Amino acid sequence: MSPALLLFLLRLSLAVLLYAFLGALLWMLWQDVRTAAKVTSSRARRMGQLVILETTPSMLAPGTTFPLMPMTSLGRAPTNTASLPDDTASLEHALLYLKDGKWWLEDLDSRNGTHLNEKPITQPSLVVPGDVIGIGQVKLKMELD
Repeated sequence: MSPALLLFLLRLSLAVLLYAFLGALLWMLWQDVRTAAKVTSSRARRMGQLVILETTPSMLAPGTTFPLMPMTSLGRAPTNTASLPDDTASLEHALLYLKDGKWWLEDLDSRNGTHLNEKPITQPSLVVPGDVIGIGQVKLKMELD
């Protein structure tokens, strides 16, 4: 066997090993991306929604929905999960959160208070599907998926 042929075979085997390594690396990256996509989609699954029942004509239309997150903030500030353009709502008015599999509503010392089924709340209160939350002049109904 000539040295030129031996050198060619060594280069060829090195190229095959390099491409096999790159192929295995790409396969592992692809599997990792698929797993991350599955985890992300399961986290993004909808937990329910808040539906506007009543409001003043200049604000959001009845039927507008806001998705529920494990920690849903309600108020006038645009940074809230449910931003309500109502002058009678505080910037950070109330918090709706999931704790131990149950939904709780808490007033954040708002100036006009938060109502649950037409009753003012003073401490964290349990919320069930179908309950109506009153914030300023807006009434929101909680629906779970």
